[in-house]
Amino acid sequence: MILKGEIIVREIPGRLLGNRYKLLENIGEGGMARVYRGMDTKLNRPVAIKILYEQFANDPDFLRRFKQEAKAAAKLSHPAIVNIYDEGEEGDVHYIIMEYVDGYTLKDVILRDSRLKPEEAAQIAIQICDALAHAHSQNVIHRDIKPQNIILTCEGRVKVTDFGIARATADTTITYGRSLLGSVYYSSPEQARGNHTDQKSDIYSLGILLYEMLTGVVPFSGESPISIALKHLQEDIVPPGKLVPELPSALETVVLKAVRKERQLRYSSALELRDDLEDWLVKTGEKINYISNPHFKRSYSSELSRGQANDMDKEQEDEMKRRGRSFKRIFGYGAVLVAVFLIMLFGYKFLHSFLVVPEVAVPELTNLSLEEAEKELLSLGLGCNILREVYSDTVPVNHIVSQETPAQRSVRKGKIIDLVISLGPEYVVVPFLISRTELEARLILSDLGLNMTSSQEYSEDIAPGYVIRQDPGKDFRLTRGDVVHVIISEGKKPFSIRSFQGWLLDNAKEWLNIYGLVLRNLEEEYSGEFPAGQIISQFPAAGELVQAGDPVDLVVSKGREPGTYKSYTIDLYPQVARGQLIKIYVEDEEGRRVIFEGAYQGQVISARGIGSGQFVLMEFRNQEYHIIDIKRFP
Repeated sequence: MILKGEIIVREIPGRLLGNRYKLLENIGEGGMARVYRGMDTKLNRPVAIKILYEQFANDPDFLRRFKQEAKAAAKLSHPAIVNIYDEGEEGDVHYIIMEYVDGYTLKDVILRDSRLKPEEAAQIAIQICDALAHAHSQNVIHRDIKPQNIILTCEGRVKVTDFGIARATADTTITYGRSLLGSVYYSSPEQARGNHTDQKSDIYSLGILLYEMLTGVVPFSGESPISIALKHLQEDIVPPGKLVPELPSALETVVLKAVRKERQLRYSSALELRDDLEDWLVKTGEKINYISNPHFKRSYSSELSRGQANDMDKEQEDEMKRRGRSFKRIFGYGAVLVAVFLIMLFGYKFLHSFLVVPEVAVPELTNLSLEEAEKELLSLGLGCNILREVYSDTVPVNHIVSQETPAQRSVRKGKIIDLVISLGPEYVVVPFLISRTELEARLILSDLGLNMTSSQEYSEDIAPGYVIRQDPGKDFRLTRGDVVHVIISEGKKPFSIRSFQGWLLDNAKEWLNIYGLVLRNLEEEYSGEFPAGQIISQFPAAGELVQAGDPVDLVVSKGREPGTYKSYTIDLYPQVARGQLIKIYVEDEEGRRVIFEGAYQGQVISARGIGSGQFVLMEFRNQEYHIIDIKRFP
């Protein structure tokens, strides 16, 4: 796939994006973007630059979800998470700026080492758990834990990348591209069904990743993403101890609990999984080492040198073995030839009388009816046998699809020719797909031998990712290989979110509930502008497009920070008669309190207020106090 604008990127080395980020070299490709090593010219630091592929850059709905998730993931700050610094666009080029990590992916390590030592795998998994626990505490789900998204630095530190961004890709139409193919090996059963995912989906994927680190293979593989997804749904995982008998049983128990198909039987959190791994690691005498793990400091060059030396010794040993085997083979071949010669010599007379039988050429029988084929063979002194019956879209019922003995081959009279007979086309009844997820519909049709195409449209009634309509409909008869087209809901039509600035939190929550939006994160900050309980800011920002089900973050005021209010003193001259009972109280940033209460004797009353508020003067008459004056400040 060639990206719009990418020709410009390649033809002008050193191009600046956003007048700040310089492209240096292409260092990799992922499911939705190419990755470049770059330089932040403003801060003079290396960065990784991801440029979206054309099919994503031209999809407005994807870009909206992508930017929202990238901004949410950018709030994550943890040593085991690759930081997201910025996102932007320049013409048709959409990009995100990430922390540049000097290292290699966990997939590289697995391909190199086949499988890792249990202690190594546990050390890596513990650090991934730390990253997931932090993200889950911020309501950010990864949804795409796989070895390609785990980076190991040269110091042995783990860095998890692409947090939350998989959600934007997951909401697009399912394809058989590199993204799905690479991720489906680690997808949870609920992801395979297209259902809602939460932190337990990440735990399942980490369990699959731990399985691969310990055994060198993923538990499920197949010819297509659909077949692999079906195995996640239907088949039991082979315990890793059966592939690696020396694997500690306690570690195997951890893996099998993490990959339970029933969500409620998995670990409840990444921290719980981490605790079990750490307990096992401590019992082995290993220390939990996050910064300088010696297990990952093995040099590629030193290992290569050892491998070359071992290869030379092995070649000499293999050469000796080959010579021994060659002598044995020569002796064995001679004995076989002698035996064959003796058998031919003593059996010649008997075989001669048996072999001298008239021969005929086998006729071409394909597409003949069974009756016609029987007559043709009988006329030549040959017989026939129905070997099997198969469905065929091209050969009529009870006609010959193929023959085991090719036409024109010479055979002895009396030979029986095996035939394959047509049952005609195989019809499949189209199932009812409405209200199924897109992946469920594809799996069902694939099982029946039918193909599926899809398009999308907004729906006020059907949730995103579910089938609205299908063509042809339920119970229609098709032949295998035919296509069923389905319309997939994109959810309710996007709308602009309003500004909540200055709103009370309860009012904002009510509005979000009415429009189907989800309050994800709620933070509190001091504010000199907004009183306590009012909303200061929001994400997404006012005016951005959102859909029902999208998350919203709010920041609520805790009021002015203590110690930052200005003090005001005012002299009050109550206009009442001497001896009149009065009461004066102040309402300000520190609350409500009485300044003076009693019989007024004509004196000046000094009143002090904090921040902003008012002084209230009351006189006592008719057995109760009545307000006679209010002075506001500042």
